[in-house]
Amino acid sequence: MLVPIEDLYGVATQNSCICTENNGQARAFLERKKLGVCPYLLVEILKLFENREVSFAFFKLVFCDASEFIVQSCCIVAHVLAAEGLRLMAQDVLSCVSSRIGECRSNELVEFMWREHSKYESDFSILDSLMRAFVNADMGSQALKIWDRMREVRIRPSLSAVSIFFALLIRVGDYGSVWKLFRDMIQRGPCPNIFVYNVMILGFCRKGCVRTGESLLFLMRKYGCEPDVIAHNLLISAYCVRGWTSHALNWAHFMAESGCEPSTATFVTIINALCKEGNIVEARKIFEEMQEMGVSPGTVTYNALMDGHVKAREIGNYKYGREDDGNRFLRELSMMALIPDCSISDMSISGLCWAGRLDEALHLLKTMLEKGIPVSIIAINSLICAYSRAGLHEKAFEVYNIMTKFGLTPSASTSTSLLIGLTKVGKLQIGLDIFTGKMHQNGRT
Repeated sequence: MLVPIEDLYGVATQNSCICTENNGQARAFLERKKLGVCPYLLVEILKLFENREVSFAFFKLVFCDASEFIVQSCCIVAHVLAAEGLRLMAQDVLSCVSSRIGECRSNELVEFMWREHSKYESDFSILDSLMRAFVNADMGSQALKIWDRMREVRIRPSLSAVSIFFALLIRVGDYGSVWKLFRDMIQRGPCPNIFVYNVMILGFCRKGCVRTGESLLFLMRKYGCEPDVIAHNLLISAYCVRGWTSHALNWAHFMAESGCEPSTATFVTIINALCKEGNIVEARKIFEEMQEMGVSPGTVTYNALMDGHVKAREIGNYKYGREDDGNRFLRELSMMALIPDCSISDMSISGLCWAGRLDEALHLLKTMLEKGIPVSIIAINSLICAYSRAGLHEKAFEVYNIMTKFGLTPSASTSTSLLIGLTKVGKLQIGLDIFTGKMHQNGRT
């Protein structure tokens, strides 16, 4: 049953999202009507909330059972909301009701909504809302029936509703219905737009049907829809996820030749995939190519490439006793006056620590801090822990002093590492001061 209307006021007025002046309005409604269930009053209370999400949560709270009378009352609530231009809220109500009553009673919901709809809203409005409600409730078969009813009354479904409907059908594996509806759209409209195609490409790629997504990209041109950068990026990402980096590179070249300019996301996806494969040389070529094309790399691109260098142990003289790609990449960042974010600094310092080159990591930390390059507590913890593991506890303490000098707050793991190390060298009190935060609070160094 619906919660008694007197209790609705109590719950609603306690919610912080309702303005004080609206509380008085709700009280006035309650004084006029003392009914156990009143759809119109419930609509007014739902409108008191400042956003749709809170209104929907409140409706789910008061919708306590699924008797025929209550369901019909909720249908009236949806009608009134739609009549007042609150169609999204009406769709929320219908989604909640359809989920609660289940697929076996969905026809009951449809018939009551259709029988009464002319008093409140148009044929399109009610059928579109019902289709979206069934899609949100994962009732694909019922949404298909609404599609058929739309065709019976000569109404075209909206493209946004088609997009979410196709996404559901592909997710549950009902490919037959997808192609059936797709052919119906080609023949009777509305003609699929780029958003519908992109939803289909994304859905099929997620299900592992990359070749189907590829075919859709060519098919859309046949029906006058030019693929955009998102469509190409979806395919490139799908190939990279499956380790088919060469196919992804071919598609990147194809999209450029077709007049569709690759975006930063295009290159980041490919660079990240190449770095995960350990192919740093090819990743570097793609990085240079994107700059030649005038595409701004951005922080995400640099992070992906730096991550590849670090994982390949190519920061500093790791392998061949000479400066290699990783170090050269860091120098180029500095020459371009690009300030990387904390993650690049973290990876650079951590990479040197992994290689056992602690003094160089310390020098890099000092340089970054002096130049104002952001360094997070993660990089400092890496260096302190590395010095502690090497038994160089005085050096670890020096890193701590540098941290406090630049106004960085030690974390619990930082304090713990220092406490253990300083205890080993007979400086227990200093370690305890750090651990309890006394040294940092008093400004002692």
